[in-house]
Amino acid sequence: MAQKAEIHRLDSIEQFTEFVYAQGWTDGLPVFPPTRNVVEAMLDYLGRDPGEVLGTIFPGDGEATVEKIVANCAMAGCLPEYVPVVLAAVECLVDPALPINTTQSTGSAAIFTLVSGPVVSTLKFHTREWIFGPNGGRANAAIGRAIRLILWNIGRAHPGKLIKGTMGHPAAWSYCIGEERELTPWEPVHVDFGFAPTDSAVTVMKAGEHSQLAVPINTVGLNECITLLARGIGRVGLSTSGGKRGYIYVINPSLAQAFAQAGYSRQNLRTAIAERARKYSYDWQNDKQQGDAAPFPDPYPKTPSERPMFMAAVTPDEIVVVVGGGEAPQMGQCVSISSRSSVGEPLLTKQIRFPA
Repeated sequence: MAQKAEIHRLDSIEQFTEFVYAQGWTDGLPVFPPTRNVVEAMLDYLGRDPGEVLGTIFPGDGEATVEKIVANCAMAGCLPEYVPVVLAAVECLVDPALPINTTQSTGSAAIFTLVSGPVVSTLKFHTREWIFGPNGGRANAAIGRAIRLILWNIGRAHPGKLIKGTMGHPAAWSYCIGEERELTPWEPVHVDFGFAPTDSAVTVMKAGEHSQLAVPINTVGLNECITLLARGIGRVGLSTSGGKRGYIYVINPSLAQAFAQAGYSRQNLRTAIAERARKYSYDWQNDKQQGDAAPFPDPYPKTPSERPMFMAAVTPDEIVVVVGGGEAPQMGQCVSISSRSSVGEPLLTKQIRFPA
């Protein structure tokens, strides 16, 4: 039987801040009080058994019950209608296909959450300028924050104890965006994973590098923009992924519209990028299984590496294209996020299910 969430009684709400730090319920940022009224209102909205167990959260293998998830959503400042999004993300986190042990290792990967479909508008996600924040979008911040607190409180992902990330990841405080819907020329990104355009979905990724790319379409033209995007995959050096690879491109609406006007579907663009992309590495032990790896001359002859270089091709199914960010009509912009995944799938998508 699932263990019920603990109930604590304080003499006054003013005591909560110091109490929560003393209990170790926060990763350092302030949180909201998960009062009985707030938690019960969320549970009433869901209409689900509070003791329902979705799975266990690594590394502490704490049981992710609906009640405990709701309590962490309350601490993150979620509205009740945000909770189904968080539940779908947790379904990804506990799925054996997406083992998240890499995010707790020395490499310091982070959990990135992408929300797509009608729910993005319904919950008023901020999807344009400063999409990755800070941008004042409550849904972006609170949902991403809830996922972090679930990892912290249910998974016991405490640095120096069960997790050993050497440097950490600044985006891990809250790493969640919604896909732009009004200005995108394509169907929602979850269609690429077999869901209907009318569905809403969450994609969770074990993310490593987060890079901003300038793609100046008015200066270099559309064809060269594809090359610039392709070069955003992987730096020359140590691999970012020893297992299955994944790359998410968040391209701004103006660039997406330019590609669409030139006849590119989302799938066509993924294929075009993959044709020009190469994964460069000297980590032969981990990356030699990644496609048809071939030796590659060191691109830095003045300061050559002591280890041989090689490169491997990238396939379209390893690339995800998302639309979001400011319009920036004079300058195409992109954020490239690469997976850090030594085992299992680098990312996973689940449908969001709302109360009937």
